[in-house]
Amino acid sequence: MAAAVLLQAIFNSLPGSKGVTMHLKIYKLFILIVWVTIAIPAIGYAQLTLDGQYRPRTEIRDGYQILSSSEDKPAFFTSQRTRLALTYEQQKYRFKISGQDVRTWGEVGQLDDTPSVNIYEAWAQLMIAEEWTLQLGRQELVYDDQRLLGSVNWAQQGRTHDAIRIKYRNRSAGFMADIGGAYNQEGQKLLGNHYAQDNYKVLSYLWIKKTVGSLTGSAILLTDGFEISSGAVNYRYTYGGNLNYSASPLKLSGTVYLQQGDDRMRRNISAYMLGGKASYNIGNWLLTGGYDYLSGGKFDDQNSGRHAFNTLYATGHKFNGHMDYFTNIPADTRGGGLQDWYFKAGYELNNKANANLTYHHFSLAHSVANPLESNSPLGRNLASELDFSLTYSFSEEITFRAGYSILFEDETLELIQERQADGAQQWGWAMLVLSPKIIN
Repeated sequence: MAAAVLLQAIFNSLPGSKGVTMHLKIYKLFILIVWVTIAIPAIGYAQLTLDGQYRPRTEIRDGYQILSSSEDKPAFFTSQRTRLALTYEQQKYRFKISGQDVRTWGEVGQLDDTPSVNIYEAWAQLMIAEEWTLQLGRQELVYDDQRLLGSVNWAQQGRTHDAIRIKYRNRSAGFMADIGGAYNQEGQKLLGNHYAQDNYKVLSYLWIKKTVGSLTGSAILLTDGFEISSGAVNYRYTYGGNLNYSASPLKLSGTVYLQQGDDRMRRNISAYMLGGKASYNIGNWLLTGGYDYLSGGKFDDQNSGRHAFNTLYATGHKFNGHMDYFTNIPADTRGGGLQDWYFKAGYELNNKANANLTYHHFSLAHSVANPLESNSPLGRNLASELDFSLTYSFSEEITFRAGYSILFEDETLELIQERQADGAQQWGWAMLVLSPKIIN
């Protein structure tokens, strides 16, 4: 009861509705929810958690994502994510609301009153039956290795969707299945459904996963549609799956996806992706090697762009190098697709610290036209990249991470970006992750 009285006093001490900024209103909402939950009579089967996250990251960019020339100066800045997430669970339902503030140090003046807090997640999950749940609202969609649907946790803002999904979980049989969808509107209209945002208008998917012994297989069928004019929607279809084998110390995985339908230019898509990876654990070492192939169009194909595989709503930072040169394959390779050979060595120093070093070699899947000489193709080699990262956990709630990457570009990458590089491209970063369990 003392805690409730204290929270009520804090709530009453906050400014009233006049002149209250948006982020202060959200903070008041969080405090009110906590106060109501604590003040009500204790319920044996109810559970409340309040989690926070404070994540400042300092970066120096001298060739991150875009080639740095002799005339360019390195960029140096600190960005910051601050999140507060409340989850309330009972026998019949779960409810979660998560607010976040994302900023770059110095972008807001000292006396400015600029609303910057927004809702990252706001969803409810209803327990329909023992194995069935219904989840609806603003939520992350994360499946498999996040190749097609991911949270993009590296980006300070992350990615969430306004969606609804039905989930089936049969733990004893090792079987899971989800069916989900979204229909986007710009506002509460009186007439019509025109949607001008640079986002999908319609999203639907079916995902299944089955585990048998050391084998785990999953499959997904995903449809997303984009409005190209009022009442006209182009639909793209992506389907395929993953197969994983795990028997310590060896892990194997394979990925196959096909893509069809129409792109925004109403061109008939015909693209695919193949990937394979093997990992082996030797003492404190984890060695990983793999290859990804994302299809692209041929030099002499006038509609080559339709053959470039798009990874949709993936967590791109996980794949194709940490310097993020190839997160949008159709655009970043001019429709030529991508080949990525990689080898990773991870070493666990102790139970608190580990280090990783990854090498990538990038090349086009198919040659593309030279922007300076349209009748001649470019070479396929793009670049080689080295990514080093170090993680140290001070405790369960405090982690420090740092990394350094260097990229050696080929002339083809310079021509694709239409930039003259000045030596090796570099990027360094350091990040503190503080994740307190405020109420558990």
